[in-house]
Amino acid sequence: GGVTDRRGYYITGKLDSTIYTDDCLFKSPDPDMPVRGLRKYLSAAAQLFDQRQSCAELLSICSTNGGGEMGYGIVEVTWRLSGIINLPWHPTVEPWTGSTRYHLDSDGLIYMHEEQWDISVWRAFICTLYPEAREWIIWKSDNN
Repeated sequence: GGVTDRRGYYITGKLDSTIYTDDCLFKSPDPDMPVRGLRKYLSAAAQLFDQRQSCAELLSICSTNGGGEMGYGIVEVTWRLSGIINLPWHPTVEPWTGSTRYHLDSDGLIYMHEEQWDISVWRAFICTLYPEAREWIIWKSDNN
């Protein structure tokens, strides 16, 4: 399988809308967040990545009954994303990992989608504008 086998909704913007509430809250480090409403979120997600040259990989999934903010359950996933951003200069995004927590309501629908990334918003933004910035020493965790 190639990259197209691992696109997922982060890349395509296509997901099963029947498992979300219409007014689902999407929270993320992304500067365009938070967003309320499935349609609004999907319209942005479907345009962000070059679908032919990007991938999303599911690393783990775990569900907890009685978890989440409402106490009806939560599904937690970890993932890895990489690819090309749909900007005029087509910057390559270095692979990064993150997690998403899907909070469930009393009907078992996702009412809140909450992301965390393993890179800072500033690093993501600067490296998108200046791809050569990925090599800058300020990003190195060990400066010895």
